[in-house]
Amino acid sequence: MKIKFYYVRHGQTIFNTLGRLQGMCDSPLTTKGIEDAQEVASVLRNIAFDAVYASTSERAWKTANIICAYQKQSPILMKELREFDFGNLDGQKIDEFQDAVWGEGMREDWSAFDGETMEIFAKRSRHAFETMFSQCKDGDNVLVVSHGSYIMHLMRTLLHFDQAAYIRKRESEGKAWIPNCGICVFSYEDGKWQMEEEPVTAQEYRNLHFPKTLHYYLVRHGETQFNTTHRLQGQCDSPLTKTGKQQVMQASLKLKDVHFDACYTSTSERARDTADILLQQRNLQPIWDERLKEVNFGTLEGSNYLENFEEQNQRFYAMHYKDIGGEDAEDVKKRIRTFLRDASDEAKDGDTILLVSHANFYTLVLEELFGISREHLFQESRAKGINPTPNAGICKFDYDKGKWNLLETMNGEKYV
Repeated sequence: MKIKFYYVRHGQTIFNTLGRLQGMCDSPLTTKGIEDAQEVASVLRNIAFDAVYASTSERAWKTANIICAYQKQSPILMKELREFDFGNLDGQKIDEFQDAVWGEGMREDWSAFDGETMEIFAKRSRHAFETMFSQCKDGDNVLVVSHGSYIMHLMRTLLHFDQAAYIRKRESEGKAWIPNCGICVFSYEDGKWQMEEEPVTAQEYRNLHFPKTLHYYLVRHGETQFNTTHRLQGQCDSPLTKTGKQQVMQASLKLKDVHFDACYTSTSERARDTADILLQQRNLQPIWDERLKEVNFGTLEGSNYLENFEEQNQRFYAMHYKDIGGEDAEDVKKRIRTFLRDASDEAKDGDTILLVSHANFYTLVLEELFGISREHLFQESRAKGINPTPNAGICKFDYDKGKWNLLETMNGEKYV
């Protein structure tokens, strides 16, 4: 019988950021910990797990719940998958007990601090995997979400890793021994354990297993009523004008020879209507996604941006509206990162994908992926006498095995 195990360490916690020892004690996932778990969920979406097991510590089972977003399985919680019991060192600052914690390599006997001995820990870890065996069948893929010292123990005892050599290698590469949300793959077959992949981050796993080249076309919606009256139009909406529809038809003609495998559009009606025009004569249904919406301008939504021009200009370049109930640049960039991650993980190698969105969303894509500042973009474009974000403008960029390449901006020029 062969069972393949995907072992994931829990996401980053508050104690991880504070450098505190965290065994049987617990602390909440940080925002980064949650985001990293979502990254693992996305990259493992196409692996069908037959069973999911998680430590009963909240940091682990919450990580498991997030990873299961694309799975049919829910985590089975097991106390035997909890981290080492570090005794009275639990919660202490690691650097204050450096020698006691690490010793030679990774310490595995904590009885001197009223914690677990290696024998006790080994017994419960064996029982955990024996329980999994009894519940699995030949060929199953099993996800296990647990802890860092736990997998180090398994690597040494089950997989016969030279722990000291492994640690030296990781440190020479500037990498954590077991990164938070790191993915480790090993298998059991007819009484033998085998390491298939040392712990890697989700992005490293993606690059190793799903190297893709994808082609993206990002189109801004056509002219709207608010565009003609100079009103800020972020998450509020106004209909396409007759001119706007004509602009989109012209964009459609430019794209007539491009085959699209998928289309995603902002949920704003001006973008949905633009997508519908672009997809006329195509057997393709747009997927609505709120992450493609325009920047939220807060209480300035609907205002005339020519009024209070100086304040508007400062906010516009800084993309700062959170203090008035809207979004800042980083809020939108987070939407961009998560959307493109999911769209890219969902796509097949070689796919061409159409995106329909908005002007400021587009400029933040340029800033996030290609390091082009909004202020520099507008200054350069105005110096050339061109509009950097024309209605129904088309931007082209590629995703090539983890790297983003800009091919053409909306004004028809490659931006250097």
